[in-house]
Amino acid sequence: MRFVDKLKRPALGMLLVLALGTTACGGSGDADGAGRETQNSQGSGAESDREESGRAEGNETGSNGTGSNGTGSSGTGSSGTGSNGTGSNGTGSNGTGSNGTEETGTKESGTEENEVKKDIVTIEDKAYESLSRFIDTYYFQSKMTEGVGYFMGDSFFFWEPAEMYEMVIDAYEHTGDERYYEMIREIFRGFKQEHGRDWSWNEYNDDIAWMTIACARAYNCTGDQEFLDMAVKHFDIVWERGWSDDLGGGVWWRTDNQTKNACINCPLTIAACLLGDILDDESYYEKAVQIMDWVTANIYEEDTGNVYDSYNIDGDKNHWASTYNQGTFIGANTLLYLHYGEKTYFDRARRAADYTINNMYQGGVMNNEDNSTDLVGFKGILARWMYCFAMNCGQKDVMDWLRMNGEAAWDNRNSDGLMTTALANKAPDNVNIIPYSASAGVAVLNNCRDEQEVKVSITHTVDIDSFTRCGKAVISGEKGGVRTIEAVGDNAYLEYTCVRFGEECGSLRFSLAADQDCTVEIRLDAWDGELLAALAVPMGDSPQTVQADIEKVSGRHSLYLVIPEKGRKLSYE
Repeated sequence: MRFVDKLKRPALGMLLVLALGTTACGGSGDADGAGRETQNSQGSGAESDREESGRAEGNETGSNGTGSNGTGSSGTGSSGTGSNGTGSNGTGSNGTGSNGTEETGTKESGTEENEVKKDIVTIEDKAYESLSRFIDTYYFQSKMTEGVGYFMGDSFFFWEPAEMYEMVIDAYEHTGDERYYEMIREIFRGFKQEHGRDWSWNEYNDDIAWMTIACARAYNCTGDQEFLDMAVKHFDIVWERGWSDDLGGGVWWRTDNQTKNACINCPLTIAACLLGDILDDESYYEKAVQIMDWVTANIYEEDTGNVYDSYNIDGDKNHWASTYNQGTFIGANTLLYLHYGEKTYFDRARRAADYTINNMYQGGVMNNEDNSTDLVGFKGILARWMYCFAMNCGQKDVMDWLRMNGEAAWDNRNSDGLMTTALANKAPDNVNIIPYSASAGVAVLNNCRDEQEVKVSITHTVDIDSFTRCGKAVISGEKGGVRTIEAVGDNAYLEYTCVRFGEECGSLRFSLAADQDCTVEIRLDAWDGELLAALAVPMGDSPQTVQADIEKVSGRHSLYLVIPEKGRKLSYE
């Protein structure tokens, strides 16, 4: 059986790195899949994802649902764990990923001390520190092949590295940090070395969909054409072999055409929306609608917000609700809402968020999914797409819940600054925590914010550091002082999501200086959206207030500060 075979061998990335030699930032092991095991053994399963975009608005209160934590965990926990024990404990934790690497003599820590810095106060500080500790422990670069990086683990396969890759993309988008920008390229090179440039050999359509999403997002971050080419190529592969009229439509989970699952249909909807937006091609959005119409008709409870796991060829449905399926359903409907403006999509995202928060966790901390090596990373996917919904649709209560979970993860880290997927439990010391489990809390912390700080009115200067997404730019310098934005690609941008324009807003103010006289653009809803103003930025070392007069804008929108020319450097404070 493919799943068992996969667990019996070290990941090819590990073999390559051990063969070539590595420069290390630490070391540990990993593992793989209860969701896969569940689907192989009983014809149903688990898997999912989520992303980010847009602008919108809706109610800010959640319903008080009832239910138990068992809905989200014990449903597959029992079936997924039964046959998954080998993958989790036997191979995942104590295998080559930690012990084998350490024996090579190349393991070294990138962290000078285990004591956490005392000036870490904000959620953004904690997100940065938690990812730093994760990178120190689990990220390796090849000594022999410059610019190639890997997440080390002895039994994860394809989709887990894709999701840890998205965690790095999250961090880049939210900070503009140069090291994350470089890692986006390095990890992709390592992924290609391990899996090639054509992933059609992989029978799991969802595996390919996860990496398709990551590539589309990486293109938005870097502008590198290869990322877009890979995303388009592999979306088309999955669509052509996966969509069928069986069971009323939908995309098959695997090439054996036995089940149609949320874990492929919701992520593929997200991928279609991302490509439709990048390429300005409505046909992708039409496919997204086609898929989501099938999902809502067949594996979604409109009254509750519960997203079912799967629907098999015999007509049986697995009603189990999981964090990552809830998350990608929320993300898919958020992106559709941002594109079409139809309230139905917003309502579905809101209902699914309410079900997750109130029914699956009774408003509390996510403290499950620790009983298999597939489930352990699910909540990171949920956080990514809940963040997308909360930021783009102004859902403060959803952001508050994410922040509560992020703070719990931070408070329960171990002495090395690592966490486990059970966010309310203290992470143990002197135990090999598998990377995918350790990534869950990091992903949650990197997908929540202290508050939505953007205030735009005729009397306020835009706080440049309050951007919610960065693309094709790197940002350096300490917050609170003079910082630098360098455009590393044409049309570099900072996005300010969900800005409410006041009735009297006729101008925007920025504190900026440039390495030479230049013009930046202020655009609405996309980096190439409606041009509100062209802003002349003077050359100088000290930022000064510059003002852009704009036509009246009403409602909530995303605002973009765009640097058209590659190589320009702006300073701000």
